[in-house]
Formats: sequence, C-alpha cells, structure tokens
Amino acid sequence: MELEKQKKLLVESFGLFMEKQEKLTPIAARIFATLLIDKENGLTFEELVLFLEASKSTISTNLKTLRNAEMISYHTKPGDRKKYFTLSPVGFLARIRENLKMYKTEQELLKEVRDYKVLVNKNFKEDKYTIDHDTPYLDFLTNTISQLEQLHSNIESKCSLLSVKNT
Repeated sequence: MELEKQKKLLVESFGLFMEKQEKLTPIAARIFATLLIDKENGLTFEELVLFLEASKSTISTNLKTLRNAEMISYHTKPGDRKKYFTLSPVGFLARIRENLKMYKTEQELLKEVRDYKVLVNKNFKEDKYTIDHDTPYLDFLTNTISQLEQLHSNIESKCSLLSVKNT
C-alpha cells in the first residue's frame, strides 16, 4: 500500500510539472504522468479511472486530448478487446524538436550578440565589451543541442525498429 501512495505522489508531482510545461489540464497531466510510470505495459481505461479516481467522462475526454496531441497512443492484445494506453514516441520527438528549435534560436542570437561585441571592440580600438562571459553558456547550448539531436536520433531509430517488428 505504501508503494501505491508513493506512486500517487509521483503522479501528482510530475502532473504539476506537465501542467506548466505542456499547458495540459490537471487530469491530462496526471494521465501522462501515470502512463510515464507504467509505460512498459500500458494501462486500460478502467485502470486509469480507478487509479486517478476521476469520472469516466473526464478520463475519456482527456485521453482523447492527449491522443490528438500525439502524446499517447494505444494498442490492443490478441484475444483482449481492451485498449492499453501508453506514451507515444511521436510526442517525445515533438517535445525534443521544440526544445532543439528553442536552444538553436537562443544559440544563434547569442552568437550575433557576441559578433556585435567583437565588432564594437574593433571599431573603438579598445575592449568596451568582454567577450568571454558568453562562452560557457554558448558551450552549454552547443552540448545540449548535440545531446538532444542524439536523443532524437535514438528515439527515431527505435520507433522505426518497432514499426518494422509490428508489421
């Protein structure tokens, strides 16, 4: 019983994060968080209703919202008519692409600022601006972009492997 309580606290904490991060309704964020924990096997509609203690219509509406946003998907099992909801890799890929776009934009803007400072320093024949201050953050952005691109590539290749397996 203690593990169930801990799971509910995790779902609540991650749900609050997802509400802000992805602008989700409270219950949609908690569905997402629950599926994140149980992503290996997926959960049925009934399991979500019971665990989240929400009405069937609320769960249904929010599942539809999450599916339309490609954040979740479902599968069935042979001989079982139930739908098993899981997180969609498409949703993760979209989040990674969005973060990449944001970091790349910031990186380019910071490079333009640095180039402007270099130009001003050359024109004034003195160091009006210190250039080195931006370097650690630009390095961070470069490394983050590289890691996100690698993560995107890894998820994409796993998705293509899964689609080959399922056909």
